[in-house]
Amino acid sequence: MIISLRTRLLLGVIAGTAVLLGVLCISVYAITRRYLIGEFDRSLLTTARMLSAVIEEENFKEEAEGDHDAEAADSQNRPSTERALELDIEVGMTGEFNNFNGGAYYQFWDHDRSLTVRSPSLGQRDLPRLDGAQTTPAYLECTLPDGRRGRLVQLGFHPRTEKGHQEQAHPKALALVVARDAGDLHHFLLFMKWLLSGSSAVVVILSTGLGLIVTGTGLGPVRSLARGIESIHEDNLDRRFSGQEYPDELRPICACLNGLLGRLKSAFDRQRQFNADLAHELRTPLAGIQSVIEVSLLRGRQPAEYRDSLQDCLRIARTMHRMIDALLSLARFDSGELSARSERICLMRLIEDRWLSFADKAHDKNLTFENLADVDVACISDRDHLGMIISNVLDNAAEYSDAGGKIWVESQRTENMLVLSISNTGCQLAAADVEHVFDSFWRRDESRTGTGEHFGIGLAVVQKLAKALGIRVKARSEQQGVFTISLELPPDRSMPPSVKSRS
Repeated sequence: MIISLRTRLLLGVIAGTAVLLGVLCISVYAITRRYLIGEFDRSLLTTARMLSAVIEEENFKEEAEGDHDAEAADSQNRPSTERALELDIEVGMTGEFNNFNGGAYYQFWDHDRSLTVRSPSLGQRDLPRLDGAQTTPAYLECTLPDGRRGRLVQLGFHPRTEKGHQEQAHPKALALVVARDAGDLHHFLLFMKWLLSGSSAVVVILSTGLGLIVTGTGLGPVRSLARGIESIHEDNLDRRFSGQEYPDELRPICACLNGLLGRLKSAFDRQRQFNADLAHELRTPLAGIQSVIEVSLLRGRQPAEYRDSLQDCLRIARTMHRMIDALLSLARFDSGELSARSERICLMRLIEDRWLSFADKAHDKNLTFENLADVDVACISDRDHLGMIISNVLDNAAEYSDAGGKIWVESQRTENMLVLSISNTGCQLAAADVEHVFDSFWRRDESRTGTGEHFGIGLAVVQKLAKALGIRVKARSEQQGVFTISLELPPDRSMPPSVKSRS
């Protein structure tokens, strides 16, 4: 399925907008989340350091005779063995730690959990603990004892000791975990995520609508150009598209269209002219045949007179046959039905063979023919098609040479090509006329003198057939009325280069 240009542009705009918004929203969300969680963690760390700074470890010893001390130890819920922890601040001063399920918790312990202190909000429950007592703060997402989402920080530290006790100069490290409810933080991040997603969706929808408007307006000149092209028919091929009416992107297309229209007009004009010329060429010999027959039937005639009339009709019919053969050759060349077989050809012998067909015509006009092609000059080509080219060129030379004139053939060989030149005298063409000699039915004589005798498509056949064989054909009109057609052929590489050897 072919997608329209407008759809492609619109999809490109939507996809580009969505990608950019996605990258922007993800970046904004990630930066915001990182900042807010960082601030939350810094608040946890500040609280943890404050608590670790006010904790003090006390030491108690058992005495056998000290009943009073034993009673004091029992009354204060201390292990009567050795150690206890004491905070220098009142927990009641920090309400978030004081209330059960208050949303903030702390817990101290040593490495074997033989000594622990919990916040009132924790009761007898424990907070999650990371392995080891970390000297560097460690953070973790967790589920709080009340079931809500929270974050905690674990910090390892050495507590202060009770003054005056030397045995506690190097107290053992303790671990402190402070946790706090992070529900508000996560709710805000969720809200921000939905806000960014919704905003992006709205922007994409708005950009789609805007893209429809922009692409519709932007493609207006394309639609205008399409309507202009649609209005062109074979009767108005003179129309041209002005590049000033269209944007810069469409001006190359306008230039190409103008060139195409020019070529189409030229082709239609040639087709019309060809039809007119063909009708004229066929009408003249048919009128000649009709005239001969009508004159012969006006009254009874001698057999010799009927024979002469039939000879005239036969001559005209042969002329028409040659013209039809030439037209068929043009049609085959245009349709690409030409098949060629390459072989080594001696040009001198081929020219001699083809000239025999025009010997009678040359004798009637008292023409002189000279074949100056070197007998050693050869080329690689198709013999039949090359012979047709040479025959048409010789026919043209014999037809348009002046009475008592001259036709001659010369050859010149170089390392890269073989040039065969066929020249005749009596040329009356100007330099501007030479470029038209290969056009079908073209004649310099606008009065069309000689219609029915020479029909003006021989050199057109030469040009098309030469192009099919890879031969370059050129025409030139020289001084003193000399007209020359040159054929540039691929040489036979087995022969050494030589220049024309006869003069």
